[in-house]
Amino acid sequence: MSRLCALLALLAGTIVVPALAQDSGDISSLSISRCAGRAGIDTRQADAAFGFIAIDGVPWVTIERTEELVGSQAISTTITGTGARRRRDGRSVPFRFVCVLNNRGEALMFHTSHVNPELKDELPPSVLVSGSATYAEKMAAPKGLELRVQLLDVAKSPAEILSEQVVRTGWQVPIPFALRLPKDTGLDGRTLAIAARMMVGRQTLFELKAPQAVTSGDIARPIDLVLAKAGTAKR
Repeated sequence: MSRLCALLALLAGTIVVPALAQDSGDISSLSISRCAGRAGIDTRQADAAFGFIAIDGVPWVTIERTEELVGSQAISTTITGTGARRRRDGRSVPFRFVCVLNNRGEALMFHTSHVNPELKDELPPSVLVSGSATYAEKMAAPKGLELRVQLLDVAKSPAEILSEQVVRTGWQVPIPFALRLPKDTGLDGRTLAIAARMMVGRQTLFELKAPQAVTSGDIARPIDLVLAKAGTAKR
């Protein structure tokens, strides 16, 4: 059995503890964005009440280069991690996932396994930095709108990504986010800030013009972000 098949079997039938990112230099919002896009398509087709789907990035994902097949298609990257799906009625269901990309960076498959606390299957202890993001313009959320949000330590140069998330919305803004930090993360000496942008495909529609400072008090309450219209398209 290939390693990918083994991963899928584990997700389908057993409890797995997700590893922290092992190749942090190779992890970016772009990779998890492609997985979120695939997940959004699959979820909308299966669930008419789809609201939001969120994919966690650093430090909760592992990205590995591989040479395997999904059916007849060659894959180059296997991504494993955690996320959550929220329905329009407000219910949020955490999950673990396996996502595979082909040589062109396209997501071929996104497979999830719901976390089951009744079986003592829980995500690792974490500190939550949560809130929502919106924009000032009076317009409906464009189809395929995606929020990319990162918690940064801007005391370092370049800024260190402490936690990130990509959120796909099915219907409206504000878009909620929930950035998880490992519970034992030391915050002394750090200067925290949140960076965020909303995109459709490769185009940035709205963004924070500069990272928004986050204090220790902010961590204990929801953070509301208002993004400005982007001046130019970004990749």
